[in-house]
Amino acid sequence: MVEEDKKKRILEAALKLFTEKGIDNTSTALISKEADVAAGTIYLYFENKVDLINKLYLSIKEESMVASFLYLLEHSVGYESLEKVWLENVEWGVNNPNKFRFIMQFDLSPYHTKDTKAKTPDFGKKWIKLIEDGIKNKILKDLPPRYISEFFSAHFIFTVEYIIETKTNERKIFFDTFFNGIKYTD
Repeated sequence: MVEEDKKKRILEAALKLFTEKGIDNTSTALISKEADVAAGTIYLYFENKVDLINKLYLSIKEESMVASFLYLLEHSVGYESLEKVWLENVEWGVNNPNKFRFIMQFDLSPYHTKDTKAKTPDFGKKWIKLIEDGIKNKILKDLPPRYISEFFSAHFIFTVEYIIETKTNERKIFFDTFFNGIKYTD
């Protein structure tokens, strides 16, 4: 149990420092100090800093997306299913700002390699298929599925950042603004 506690403290310290200082500006020595462990302790759990970065990312990514996207994959695309997934993900991001910001930082970093992508749950093809079905069933506008997917993602990211910054309680109106942009109309 003590060993798992050390590993957890290392991951929590790394997350805190990566979001405060940036990934490249955070050394393993800083992480060790923040975690209150000996400098070499990190290497008992991680091969190197890159391994720590990737394992942190994979654990957070799985936590952030698996439950809600599994729900969506079991349902068809519609207002209710998209709203549920979008709102759950917004709440997760708002309630976990450091994790959310780390994912955003990591996704744009050189650490996001083919190897890491291969280890991340990939809902991309299934998500696009759901969007295509939504278009075919005249639930969504006849737009390129990738456009709808990226619009969903960008709107979600902005909304989380906006809510964190402004502390607003609004949620549903932000989803409706998104959905109104992609819903099918005669």
